Amino acid sequence: MEAEKSNFLKTLSKEATESVPLHCTGFPEEVFMEKYIETYNLEPENDKNFILNNKDYTIIKLMGFDAISLWEYRKRKGEAYKLNNNTYVDSWGRIYRNNWYSWDGVLKDESVLEAWKYLALPPKESIEKLRNFIHNIKKKELDIVLSLPGLFEKTWQSLGFIYFSKCVKRNDYDFVEKVIDFFSIYVKNLIYTLQEAGATNFLVADDCGYKNRTFISDKIWRRLFFDAYKEIVEIIHNRNQKIIIHSDGYITKMIQTFIDLGFDAIQSLEPKSGVDIFYLFKMFKNNICFIGNLDISDLTFQTPLQIKSYVEKIILEAKKSKTPLIISPTQQIQAHVKPENIKMMIESTKNS
Repeated sequence: MEAEKSNFLKTLSKEATESVPLHCTGFPEEVFMEKYIETYNLEPENDKNFILNNKDYTIIKLMGFDAISLWEYRKRKGEAYKLNNNTYVDSWGRIYRNNWYSWDGVLKDESVLEAWKYLALPPKESIEKLRNFIHNIKKKELDIVLSLPGLFEKTWQSLGFIYFSKCVKRNDYDFVEKVIDFFSIYVKNLIYTLQEAGATNFLVADDCGYKNRTFISDKIWRRLFFDAYKEIVEIIHNRNQKIIIHSDGYITKMIQTFIDLGFDAIQSLEPKSGVDIFYLFKMFKNNICFIGNLDISDLTFQTPLQIKSYVEKIILEAKKSKTPLIISPTQQIQAHVKPENIKMMIESTKNS
């Protein structure tokens, strides 16, 4: 007998639910968790079956979340090589200086790309621990979402901002498409690996926007990335599994593209970057599920009553337009976020 779907999965499937689900955008920062546990007297179970990478996920369920994204399984850990004491290249081909991405990369010609040996899947022992965790955490009725690397981000970052921009300006896409193919093959192999470990829900992390504008036009984005993403979505849907696209920034003009690709949901939807979720409800209704829209800055600086009012407003408007909605912070819950605001976000959602 097949287990009944959770509210989280029902909402991703555009089915009616008893309540609006809550999604946690990765395990919150340690300082925040310490404050939250102390403030609300939570008692983690400390059962090894529910601990992964030294994080006790029973806390996430105790807080009231229905699902959480895992970000640690996109690749094997480690750098590619050092350029000097302060500069290194990571396995994606991005150049870092003093531990900050320099907006430059090394994958600028075919010989480098063909010889690139540094990008590797997570090790078998790590995947085996993930398999056991996924199997056990089902008992806690917490849905797990595995994060995948984004093709757009990894392509322009490994090429470098200037080189990628010049290629786009000249309409010189041949080598760019080879880099996209390279990362696409890797992502597909990663999906197969994670599926074998028991993963059934995925989230592609691929920031496409700045404040009030997209990184590149939707037309160019579709020209370069549509076919590769279509294959990725189909691999997951062929197993009746779910896939979410995450993007920070202003992405309103890209929503139809994400729908055309078949993504089940869009996560983040930053209001401070110009994303008007009420406009999206009217425009797209039940064509896709929306996840997020609780801005990290609001969760940091506003009052609990302001958070309550906003949560109730977006839930009411989503119901009016019959739009699938999952409440979530726009990004990871950081150290300076107020515990009382997260508590209010969760309680307001469950009481709506």
